[in-house]
Order: sequence, then structure tokens, then C-alpha cells
Amino acid sequence: MNLQDVVEVLRRNNNKMMESALLEALNTRSRTVSAKELRDALIILEVRGIVRIHSLDEDRRLVVLLE
Repeated sequence: MNLQDVVEVLRRNNNKMMESALLEALNTRSRTVSAKELRDALIILEVRGIVRIHSLDEDRRLVVLLE
């Protein structure tokens, strides 16, 4: 999975999206991305300081682009 794809989708959606909506958007524009692949990519992006992930509850997470 290309990390740049995640950043591009977030930019086109006002720099923030629910993780589930992000997964859906990535699957419509490229090859099939699993939830685990997306979570792994988001961890890398968060460690690099590109995104921040907010847990809203047990199942919902908000992904915010920091750029």
C-alpha cells in the first residue's frame, strides 16, 4: 500500500475522515486494501508526524492530516 494514497485521500476530504470511510475511499480508487494494511500504514504515518488518530470509541477512529 502506498502511503501517499492515504495522504491524497485525506487532502481531498478536508484533511480528516473516519477510518472506515478512508478504507472505503481507498478501495474505490485502487486495489483492495485490507483494514490491517490501512492500520499499519496509519501507524507509520502517525509515527512520522503526518497524521493523528483519535479513538472516538471502541470501533470508531478519526484520522486527521496534520500538514
